Amino acid sequence: MGILRNYLKEFTAIMMAAMLTLGTCGNALYVSAAEFSVTQAQAVLFTNENTVIRLDADENSAVILSGVEAGLPIQVTGVTSNGYFQILLDGQTYYVHGIGLTAGEMPKAQAQQDETSGIYEKLIAQKADFPEGMAWSNDNFYAWKGGIYSGGYGCAAFAFAVSDAAFGNARAVIHKDYDNIRVGDILRVDNDTHSVIVLEVKKDCVVVAEGNFNSAVHWGREIPKSQLVDAGSYIMTRY
Repeated sequence: MGILRNYLKEFTAIMMAAMLTLGTCGNALYVSAAEFSVTQAQAVLFTNENTVIRLDADENSAVILSGVEAGLPIQVTGVTSNGYFQILLDGQTYYVHGIGLTAGEMPKAQAQQDETSGIYEKLIAQKADFPEGMAWSNDNFYAWKGGIYSGGYGCAAFAFAVSDAAFGNARAVIHKDYDNIRVGDILRVDNDTHSVIVLEVKKDCVVVAEGNFNSAVHWGREIPKSQLVDAGSYIMTRY
């Protein structure tokens, strides 16, 4: 949305300058604008494959932007009598034809982000039960609700316990798509010898929590993504 708004600022400035230069006299081009009224409304709709943002509610009006990415939220401030949405972007009023905005569910990317945020909060809350430096070794066992394994010891026990706190009875599946790691996923690393649970996914690394790390609980270690992939390792997800 930031890129879209910057583009709109620049384009609007250019259009206004052009209009002032052309004027309405002599041989200057003049196109009469459509007449319409606006009924005020407040809603958030989403861009789609038909979204074309115009300077006015008129098919002959200047196109501010087309080919917009689908699923972007747009603030609607009114509906025109000739079938356009009046929209507000960065304090400026523009128009989109009725077929160019869609009501419905939250876009997938935003829904996933909101879901991930909720999981992160549940994971971090487990610091109260598993504080930094708490003794944790292969003597510790936990019976998991995820379904792939009945339970585990040591590092697996810690990851399973924290995972259950975040996901409840949700069933887990195994995959090896390292471009699709999400917060709360359990990673088997170091050739299937250690378990960690993901707290944050960054561009080049993941931030994890783990048990039996030097015989203790540890929060916040960063592991480069390049070190995650090997023949024996895999991902367990409950999304």
